[in-house]
Amino acid sequence: MHEQPLVSIIIPTYNRAHFIGETLDSVLAQTYTNWECIVVDDGSTDGTDEVLAEYVAKDSRFQYHHRPKDRPKGANACRNYGFELSNGEFVNWFDDDDLMFSNKIESQLFHLKYSLYNFCVCNSIKFTGQIINTRGLRHERLQSKNNLSSYLRTEIVWLTSNPLFKRSFLNLFDTLFDEELQAAQEWEFFIRVLDYNSIYIVLNKPLVYLREHSNSITYRQDKRLFNYFLARKKIYFNTKLTLLDKDLNYLREYLLNSYKYFVRDRDFNASYQAFRGYVLKDKTLTITVKFNAFLSLLSYLVFNRGDRFLKRITL
Repeated sequence: MHEQPLVSIIIPTYNRAHFIGETLDSVLAQTYTNWECIVVDDGSTDGTDEVLAEYVAKDSRFQYHHRPKDRPKGANACRNYGFELSNGEFVNWFDDDDLMFSNKIESQLFHLKYSLYNFCVCNSIKFTGQIINTRGLRHERLQSKNNLSSYLRTEIVWLTSNPLFKRSFLNLFDTLFDEELQAAQEWEFFIRVLDYNSIYIVLNKPLVYLREHSNSITYRQDKRLFNYFLARKKIYFNTKLTLLDKDLNYLREYLLNSYKYFVRDRDFNASYQAFRGYVLKDKTLTITVKFNAFLSLLSYLVFNRGDRFLKRITL
């Protein structure tokens, strides 16, 4: 390993011309200087091109690319494409509205570089508007006695921008970010990461400023809830994972409750997809449960009610 290894910072972006300059400034301010920053645009129409042109002209460590047209739209395809373009021995995916503490890369690399661990996780501190307006840590706990189980249940939380990975570890995965997901993509990916390697370095201090604003997908209820369901369905049916029975039961309950919510909310597209993609496929569910799930969907669709059927859906 090189004494000063290259670190690849990969940032997907879409219509964040008003935010991404501040994000890139935080990259420029890093105390560790041997980095490349690869920005992959998902089809912005707001002047992002002009903002990035300035940074590319100013510093050759910045690269600006566009998602290839043969890749599906979304941040995950941009993240994966950025990884394919990158050359760093270490990789940090980062979001286009978050900010790095100036010592983020240096601090994580110091602990990770010569260790036997594959990644290092830091915390995030939330802010609105300016970074002087902080609102506390994103989550207090970053590890537990069983990291996989706790992360699956969101008892511990860390997000896309927090980990610094060894590239050699990431190369072990056939799939990085799932390009079908529009939310919960880091949860799904990091569950697979933790299933492969559940022990990691923790710097239990904030090194990321997490921006909270109304345009974040976190606040888009319709997309968020269905993608949370979809991510958990993918993990539940992933036969390569070694999940505990209690975690499989937790996922079953989550998926069934999501189905009930979609039906009660009259979201028939989500309800049908949940019924077809989960209820019918789960061999652990009884015929009675599946029949009542079908009746509830039919009853809400025809009569706009059917809660008595939903109440019969239990594990």
